[in-house]
Amino acid sequence: MLKDYITGIVQACGPRISGSESDARAIGMIREFMGTSCDAVVVEEFDVAPRVLQRLTDIMTYAVVATFITFFLSPVISFVVGVGFAVIFFSSRWYDVEIIDRYLEKKKSANVIGTIKPRSEVKARLIVSGHHDSAFNMTLLHRQFVWLTPVLEVFTTISMLGMIALSVYAMAQGKLLYPVIPTALWSWTVLVGFFGVLTSQIMRKGLVTDIPVEGANDNLSGVATAIGLAAYASKNRPENIEVVCISFGAEEPNTKGSQSYVQRHLQELKSLPTYILNFDMVGEQGTLRVVKKELEVRSTHAKSFVEFVGAAAREASVAVKPALLPFGNTDATPFSRRGLQATSIVRLDSTGLPGHWHTPEDTLKNIREESLEECVQLSKAVLRALEREYAHHPPVTRH
Repeated sequence: MLKDYITGIVQACGPRISGSESDARAIGMIREFMGTSCDAVVVEEFDVAPRVLQRLTDIMTYAVVATFITFFLSPVISFVVGVGFAVIFFSSRWYDVEIIDRYLEKKKSANVIGTIKPRSEVKARLIVSGHHDSAFNMTLLHRQFVWLTPVLEVFTTISMLGMIALSVYAMAQGKLLYPVIPTALWSWTVLVGFFGVLTSQIMRKGLVTDIPVEGANDNLSGVATAIGLAAYASKNRPENIEVVCISFGAEEPNTKGSQSYVQRHLQELKSLPTYILNFDMVGEQGTLRVVKKELEVRSTHAKSFVEFVGAAAREASVAVKPALLPFGNTDATPFSRRGLQATSIVRLDSTGLPGHWHTPEDTLKNIREESLEECVQLSKAVLRALEREYAHHPPVTRH
């Protein structure tokens, strides 16, 4: 049973924060699991700052406070602080630029990569993936608060932009020190700035903790799916499709494992048609969704592959709906940002939320075997569809 893989890892390792001893134990176990099916299994290490996203959240809240307070001393300082943080935040989240990482303590995590060769010449590649690290408890992502999080993020961002705009206005008026702008603009922006400070502090308290969670659904469920497909492909070896099953490390610290993999293998990934089907939080109840866009990190997945997955699912009688991911990000993003055919499959319940996301309730008791089996059925359907797609293609000439 697929749930047995999750049970074994949870019982032996517990929570698996990136770079921890429990993370390393999980990597060893996953390597053994994949070794029973794959032709070759490779473990690729990389450096990670395990708490980079939490530190980014800390810095964001400090920057909001600093932008607000320094405005009353000098709009120039306020402007520099606000714009400086905006550059750091959006570079980190939108472009995978490692700015804060270089100043934090680094540890080692790893990706586990299992490969199953086809019977004949390789014409295309299917990567099926999940991630084995677990998250920290985030109170604001508990079911009763979860929709408050984007509201706080938006309000904090508007507050920061408002203070930057007021700083520009003050500088344009020549008020470089101790500005006084007796207008309605002053009153409203100061009010927005004050509430921005308040909302940013609520967000920091709700998202930055030291309590790791078990992470059975997020995301050993995706790892179990990849292992399940490996077992199927080893016994039903494709004719022309190379199957690569990956358990990424360090997804929670801003998808560092998948970023490392793409950077290391980009030339190989582009040497023949490659498709990435990433599974995340798929082990509980709910409907499978194929992700079109990840809005918070401004990532758009290939429309053609999203539709291809949807068609394969319908053929296999697996219920899948397209969806936008409003916040958070997945391991499909580093691939899509480099022009590769990728998407993520997530499972959302009737409220439109993933199961027990970053909470202490993300435990084994909520994992359903039938949910995991459905995901393996979907990955098998995509593999079969690719087999048909490339059955009559000429061999790929690699450069």
